Amino acid sequence: MKYTVKKIAGLIITLLIVSMLAFLAFELIPGDPARSILGTEATESKVQALREEMGLNRPLPQRYGQWVKDFVTGDMGTSYSYQEPVKDLIADKLPVTFTMTAMAFVFILLFFIPIGLLSVRYENRWIDKLFLIGNQVTMSIPPFFVGMIFTVIFGLTLRLFVPGGYISYTENVSGFLGYLIFPSLALALPKAAMTAKMFRNALLSEIHKDYIRTAKSRGNGPWRILICHAFRNGILPVITFLGMAAADLIANSIVIEQVFGIPGLGRTLISSISNRDYPVVEAVIVLIAAVILILNTVVDLLYRALDKRIVL
Repeated sequence: MKYTVKKIAGLIITLLIVSMLAFLAFELIPGDPARSILGTEATESKVQALREEMGLNRPLPQRYGQWVKDFVTGDMGTSYSYQEPVKDLIADKLPVTFTMTAMAFVFILLFFIPIGLLSVRYENRWIDKLFLIGNQVTMSIPPFFVGMIFTVIFGLTLRLFVPGGYISYTENVSGFLGYLIFPSLALALPKAAMTAKMFRNALLSEIHKDYIRTAKSRGNGPWRILICHAFRNGILPVITFLGMAAADLIANSIVIEQVFGIPGLGRTLISSISNRDYPVVEAVIVLIAAVILILNTVVDLLYRALDKRIVL
């Protein structure tokens, strides 16, 4: 319990630091949001009046304190560009990005476990050698390039999906999920290759230990030894990496959304940065940071729950 409270306290402190840095960063960037909204031809009096209305003339600590207070209570401000509450804007985009990220994470789980087990079971045979070659190639290709390849092969050539033909989840759920399959695969494949290789190496180190030799002496077959004995210990280092991979999926989804034309948080973030829509950018950054920090905390707690010998 003490460890759990300590981790949660660290999460809150880190999130406050991230929010402070995000807020201060836009104070240092040249440009005036009021001027951007009104245009270059607006008079100085109109610009100052809008700055006063937006609260930009107040001291920085006061504005940050008010922003944190409003954010905690659910008020993320109003978008400068869209002229609507940031909360509503994000609520519309959040399911898109998180669904794609969740699908990508499921693909990683579906790929790395059977591939890792097969590679270890048939170590140094053609299956293992084929895995090592394919693994190196897949790991070296960034997700956005995989997305471009998928668009050319599966979109333009095989016509399995229409590039840019995004279907909203509010219109057709099955069509929405179907369109996200290839973006999720593009997002997942490099991380799946890394995870499978780590899982393979962890299993290889386990199968040479004493308890595995004992299991063999009792007449257990190769698959039973791998799944019932080596799997649990071999999966421990992979769990930590999966937490990092999930966080990385959220970051890479910003680029993948541009490649496939998906209107998620990533596209909203990039357009808001271009338009100096600070309330939207700050809210998205803090939300992404919160998700990443929560994932890391859950992984730490899960890691300790699976192996009581580890003192963290």
